[in-house]
Amino acid sequence: MQKLRKNDPVQVIAGKYKGTVSVISKRSWDLVVVEWVNVQKRAKKGEWYINVTKPIHVSNVMYYSEANKAPSKISIEIDKAGKKQRKLVKFGDLIA
Repeated sequence: MQKLRKNDPVQVIAGKYKGTVSVISKRSWDLVVVEWVNVQKRAKKGEWYINVTKPIHVSNVMYYSEANKAPSKISIEIDKAGKKQRKLVKFGDLIA
């Protein structure tokens, strides 16, 4: 089970965009694409310039709890029924 998934709110904790809160739009093995983070201009033939969002490493983002307005680590716990659930370490809330 992955701790961070697509459409999860995250806060960037390192780099040029440190402190930015956004949403994961794409997830690969060790990289995540976060909306409006690490945007670079690229020249495209016949279209002038386009903005391309480049991926950043998953270790540079942290789950952002919108209810508590703070970032937190995620742990994976198994409930009594044997189902895995994600839980915020800092606040103890379950992630749906």
